[in-house]
Amino acid sequence: MKALSFNQIQIRVFTIIVVVFTSVVFSYRIWVQIPQLEDTMIKLSEREISSLMFGIERMNKPMITLNYDYAVWDETYEFVLQPNSVHSLQYLHENFLNDTFVRLEIDAVFIFDTQSNLLYSKGYHHKIQQELQFDLYRFDKYPENKILTDTPYNGTQVIPKTGVISTLSGAAFYSSTPILVSDKSLASNGFLVFIRLIDQEFIDEMSLFTATPVTMEPIDGKSEIEGVKDLDAEIELTKIVPFSQRLIRNTKGEPTLIVTVYHSNRKPPSIWGMGLLSIVFAMIALLVTVYLLLAGFIIRPVQRLAKNVKAMDKRQRYKQLPNNYIIAELRNIAFHFNALMLTVQRQNTLLSQQVYVDELTQIANRRAFELHLESQVQLLRRQSIGFTLLLADIDYFKQYNDTLGHVKGDEALKAVATLLEQHFKRAEDMCARFGGEEFIMLYSDIPFAALERKLLEILDSLQTLALPHPSSDVADHLTVSFGVCQVLPLPTTSYNADGFITGKQITEMADKALYQAKKNGRNQYYKVTITANQLPLTNQD
Repeated sequence: MKALSFNQIQIRVFTIIVVVFTSVVFSYRIWVQIPQLEDTMIKLSEREISSLMFGIERMNKPMITLNYDYAVWDETYEFVLQPNSVHSLQYLHENFLNDTFVRLEIDAVFIFDTQSNLLYSKGYHHKIQQELQFDLYRFDKYPENKILTDTPYNGTQVIPKTGVISTLSGAAFYSSTPILVSDKSLASNGFLVFIRLIDQEFIDEMSLFTATPVTMEPIDGKSEIEGVKDLDAEIELTKIVPFSQRLIRNTKGEPTLIVTVYHSNRKPPSIWGMGLLSIVFAMIALLVTVYLLLAGFIIRPVQRLAKNVKAMDKRQRYKQLPNNYIIAELRNIAFHFNALMLTVQRQNTLLSQQVYVDELTQIANRRAFELHLESQVQLLRRQSIGFTLLLADIDYFKQYNDTLGHVKGDEALKAVATLLEQHFKRAEDMCARFGGEEFIMLYSDIPFAALERKLLEILDSLQTLALPHPSSDVADHLTVSFGVCQVLPLPTTSYNADGFITGKQITEMADKALYQAKKNGRNQYYKVTITANQLPLTNQD
């Protein structure tokens, strides 16, 4: 055998090293890196499907909330009792004008009694502002639509029912809530139904909740839906696909819409990535440098990315990923993942505003206050921290609306809400709109002297605000009456678990005090003091 020179040996060794290294790199790319990337991309696609479902839910949330607010209302309850009375006609005129549909973003309203008899209906497209015709209330023709009126109030919890229903104008989302008085003390006497059509305008708004394009089309035949899962089916992808589809069914259980979400990662990662080629060529020039680059800029970032995504998916807690990766696929995944996270954060912020903020006055709504009141009752029970609940009502507000109009009335409600909220600055205190022209407030752990000063300050602020009220029998400006219920703690040994005060009872005591303040001449407050075991102590103007 002919002996090889040192240079020949170096060349052969270097060639073998380069070939082996290149083979290892490509093997790692094919068998390790690409499967990890595909798994991460599949997780992202699954999140995009979840974002679609979340977006549809959030689009319906405002309608469900508003449907609840209108249904659990004394005015609606009284309408069902006497639908043909002068007061009921005024109720319809004041609450279901065309601009109400535009403001609430709904397209139809139906009111039924408990026997499913239609008492009132109106269809009005809130976007194009045209009258609409509906016959979904003809239960003899559409017996499946009886689902709108088959869930009465169970005496413990008001559960709005929602879903998709077929109409003359196409598929639509509905929300149906039992009609109750505001304190839920009486059985429901009917159902209030809101309708919103699923049209292009709805799809355009829903696309704002997702990070990828979404389409929604009616189903014309059975062939196109074969193998397509329902919207609420389990989300589990096994490979990278360009898009995913889901079915939406109507009240009859028939598929009526097919929703398509186009994924941001539509193709599997390529073997020949620019980052990989750069590394291979760099290794030919300098093997050690390439190894360091490979270990420091490729292997670890991919592992870290996959580990971060899997860890976040396991804990269901998500945060933004760094996007300074050298590999294009990693930057692409990080970019779309971060965009999706920003979308989720915006959705959470929007949900909080829709669920707990009053749309007109932009202060806390009744639902938010009820949760806060429950937490204060628990503090009273566990830590003996007392509090004071105030119920306020604008004096002669109906005459104000009748004289100056509802636009001025809305402006007055906003002004009063802003003024009241300025007097509740501590985190544990709260001011909320209770409904109509009523506001409900809470001061935590406040002595009577400080409470009295604050009440006088509020009354003085209203006098300084001096909103003109030409129809008031009390003053020439807008005034407010207050019912005050101060709840005092007792020693722990004195508590009776069965007789412990509830938030509802405290609100009722404040309402009685408000009635007394009105009876005494309005533009003042009337205070009642009770203990945690429901024992009233004193009444004081």
